Amino acid sequence: MIKHNLLNKDYLYMSIDFGIKKIGFAIGQLITKKATPLGIIYNHKENINWADIDNLIKKWKPNIIIIGYPSADKKNKFIENLDAFITEFSSKYDGLLKVDIFSEVLSTEESKEIYKEMRKSQYKISKKDDLDDYSASIILQSWFNENMIN
Repeated sequence: MIKHNLLNKDYLYMSIDFGIKKIGFAIGQLITKKATPLGIIYNHKENINWADIDNLIKKWKPNIIIIGYPSADKKNKFIENLDAFITEFSSKYDGLLKVDIFSEVLSTEESKEIYKEMRKSQYKISKKDDLDDYSASIILQSWFNENMIN
Protein backbone atom coordinates (compact mmCIF):
# COMPACT_ATOMS: atom_id res chain seq x y z
CA MET A 1 0.00 0.00 0.00
CA ILE A 2 1.44 3.37 -1.00
CA LYS A 3 1.17 6.00 1.68
CA HIS A 4 0.59 9.06 -0.50
CA ASN A 5 0.59 11.44 2.46
CA LEU A 6 4.20 10.38 3.18
CA LEU A 7 5.45 10.88 -0.38
CA ASN A 8 6.78 14.31 -1.20
CA LYS A 9 9.78 15.14 -3.37
CA ASP A 10 10.61 18.07 -1.07
CA TYR A 11 10.68 15.94 2.08
CA LEU A 12 13.83 14.75 3.79
CA TYR A 13 13.53 11.15 4.96
CA MET A 14 15.48 9.62 7.84
CA SER A 15 15.53 5.94 8.71
CA ILE A 16 16.39 4.17 11.92
CA ASP A 17 17.86 0.74 12.50
CA PHE A 18 17.16 0.31 16.21
CA GLY A 19 19.43 -1.61 18.50
CA ILE A 20 19.58 -1.82 22.27
CA LYS A 21 23.25 -0.79 22.34
CA LYS A 22 23.36 1.37 19.21
CA ILE A 23 21.03 2.92 16.66
CA GLY A 24 21.88 3.41 12.99
CA PHE A 25 20.61 6.38 10.99
CA ALA A 26 20.38 7.09 7.27
CA ILE A 27 19.05 9.99 5.23
CA GLY A 28 17.53 10.32 1.77
CA GLN A 29 15.15 12.13 -0.57
CA LEU A 30 12.67 11.04 -3.20
CA ILE A 31 14.19 13.43 -5.71
CA THR A 32 17.41 11.36 -5.71
CA LYS A 33 15.68 8.07 -4.81
CA LYS A 34 18.80 7.20 -2.78
CA ALA A 35 19.48 6.54 0.89
CA THR A 36 22.84 7.35 2.47
CA PRO A 37 24.27 6.11 5.78
CA LEU A 38 24.34 8.99 8.25
CA GLY A 39 25.83 7.69 11.47
CA ILE A 40 25.45 5.62 14.60
CA ILE A 41 24.32 6.77 18.02
CA TYR A 42 25.51 4.73 20.96
CA ASN A 43 23.15 4.22 23.88
CA HIS A 44 24.32 4.33 27.48
CA LYS A 45 23.94 1.01 29.30
CA GLU A 46 20.82 0.20 27.29
CA ASN A 47 19.33 3.66 27.98
CA ILE A 48 18.34 5.45 24.80
CA ASN A 49 20.66 8.37 24.03
CA TRP A 50 17.87 10.88 23.43
CA ALA A 51 20.23 13.88 23.58
CA ASP A 52 22.21 12.71 20.54
CA ILE A 53 19.04 11.66 18.71
CA ASP A 54 17.55 15.13 19.36
CA ASN A 55 20.73 16.77 18.06
CA LEU A 56 20.71 14.66 14.89
CA ILE A 57 17.06 15.44 14.21
CA LYS A 58 17.58 19.17 14.87
CA LYS A 59 20.59 19.19 12.54
CA TRP A 60 18.94 17.37 9.61
CA LYS A 61 15.28 18.38 10.14
CA PRO A 62 13.69 15.33 8.49
CA ASN A 63 10.00 15.34 7.63
CA ILE A 64 9.50 11.58 7.79
CA ILE A 65 11.15 8.94 9.99
CA ILE A 66 11.11 5.33 8.82
CA ILE A 67 11.77 2.86 11.64
CA GLY A 68 12.77 -0.66 10.68
CA TYR A 69 10.79 -3.45 12.31
CA PRO A 70 11.96 -7.08 12.14
CA SER A 71 9.74 -10.06 11.64
CA ALA A 72 9.04 -11.84 14.91
CA ASP A 73 6.66 -14.68 15.61
CA LYS A 74 6.48 -13.79 19.28
CA LYS A 75 7.45 -10.93 21.53
CA ASN A 76 10.96 -11.07 22.92
CA LYS A 77 13.02 -8.57 24.91
CA PHE A 78 14.34 -6.89 21.76
CA ILE A 79 10.83 -6.43 20.30
CA GLU A 80 9.59 -5.10 23.64
CA ASN A 81 12.46 -2.58 23.67
CA LEU A 82 11.80 -1.64 20.05
CA ASP A 83 8.07 -1.17 20.72
CA ALA A 84 8.89 1.03 23.75
CA PHE A 85 11.34 3.06 21.62
CA ILE A 86 8.74 3.55 18.86
CA THR A 87 6.11 4.63 21.39
CA GLU A 88 8.44 7.09 23.10
CA PHE A 89 9.87 8.37 19.80
CA SER A 90 6.40 8.90 18.32
CA SER A 91 5.23 10.71 21.44
CA LYS A 92 8.38 12.84 21.70
CA TYR A 93 8.17 14.06 18.10
CA ASP A 94 4.38 14.11 17.74
CA GLY A 95 3.41 17.02 15.53
CA LEU A 96 7.02 17.62 14.41
CA LEU A 97 7.53 14.64 12.11
CA LYS A 98 5.66 11.73 10.67
CA VAL A 99 6.73 8.24 11.69
CA ASP A 100 6.30 5.10 9.59
CA ILE A 101 7.11 1.57 10.73
CA PHE A 102 8.56 -0.55 7.93
CA SER A 103 9.20 -4.30 7.83
CA GLU A 104 12.92 -4.86 7.53
CA VAL A 105 12.61 -8.54 6.61
CA LEU A 106 13.89 -8.10 3.07
CA SER A 107 16.39 -5.41 4.03
CA THR A 108 17.99 -7.76 6.57
CA GLU A 109 18.60 -10.36 3.87
CA GLU A 110 19.82 -7.68 1.47
CA SER A 111 22.21 -6.29 4.10
CA LYS A 112 23.73 -9.75 4.63
CA GLU A 113 24.51 -9.95 0.91
CA ILE A 114 25.90 -6.41 0.80
CA TYR A 115 28.15 -7.03 3.83
CA LYS A 116 29.35 -10.27 2.27
CA GLU A 117 30.28 -8.42 -0.92
CA MET A 118 31.89 -5.58 1.03
CA ARG A 119 34.09 -8.05 2.90
CA LYS A 120 35.24 -9.49 -0.44
CA SER A 121 35.97 -6.07 -1.95
CA GLN A 122 38.71 -3.54 -1.30
CA TYR A 123 36.55 -2.05 1.43
CA LYS A 124 37.78 -4.31 4.21
CA ILE A 125 35.35 -4.78 7.04
CA SER A 126 35.14 -7.32 9.78
CA LYS A 127 32.02 -8.79 11.31
CA LYS A 128 32.71 -6.59 14.33
CA ASP A 129 32.52 -3.34 12.35
CA ASP A 130 29.62 -1.05 13.12
CA LEU A 131 27.37 -1.12 10.10
CA ASP A 132 24.09 -0.06 11.68
CA ASP A 133 23.95 3.10 9.58
CA TYR A 134 24.33 0.95 6.44
CA SER A 135 21.45 -1.19 7.69
CA ALA A 136 19.41 1.99 8.17
CA SER A 137 20.19 3.04 4.60
CA ILE A 138 19.04 -0.36 3.32
CA ILE A 139 15.79 0.03 5.29
CA LEU A 140 15.23 3.47 3.78
CA GLN A 141 16.18 2.37 0.27
CA SER A 142 13.77 -0.57 0.58
CA TRP A 143 11.05 1.81 1.76
CA PHE A 144 11.72 4.07 -1.24
CA ASN A 145 11.63 1.09 -3.61
CA GLU A 146 8.38 -0.22 -2.18
CA ASN A 147 6.59 3.13 -2.08
CA MET A 148 7.99 4.80 -5.17
CA ILE A 149 5.65 6.20 -7.78
CA ASN A 150 7.36 6.19 -11.15
